[in-house]
Amino acid sequence: MVQVSLMAQLHSLLQMLEIITSDNYTKKSAMLGSSSIGQHTRHIIEMIQCLLNGYNQGLVNYDIRSRDVQIETDKLFTVTLLQNLLLNLQQPDKALILQQDEPDELIHSTYKRELLYNTEHAIHHMALIKVALREMEINIADENFGVASSTIRYKQSAACVQ
Repeated sequence: MVQVSLMAQLHSLLQMLEIITSDNYTKKSAMLGSSSIGQHTRHIIEMIQCLLNGYNQGLVNYDIRSRDVQIETDKLFTVTLLQNLLLNLQQPDKALILQQDEPDELIHSTYKRELLYNTEHAIHHMALIKVALREMEINIADENFGVASSTIRYKQSAACVQ
């Protein structure tokens, strides 16, 4: 189930947030062009918020994000937001329209398809977060943090063959 995959990524993100300090969360990473773990986490959250905020109307616009600095800087606030997202992801599949900045650019999609997009998007940003964690010499227990599900399955099948 697509919702379960995104929920698993958000749980991994929550576990990472439990390990790092608030200073680590806001520290600018040279390896990430001076962005922080908090900025990447904010981006993940706000994309999912766009999906959930547009769900009832059936119209989603990922370009309209609040870019809330509090998410970037307040780890405890962010944890609460992630927990709330986890509570609200379980929605029935339905048709959605994606709108970009250009009003005449409308794309037909579905809730499940957008959950998949947000899962892959979160994994991408979590992989970047992992780079920042390595730069700070912070090890997290989840070796699959920021790794795509297909890559995990591939590695597992390759290990079985050997």
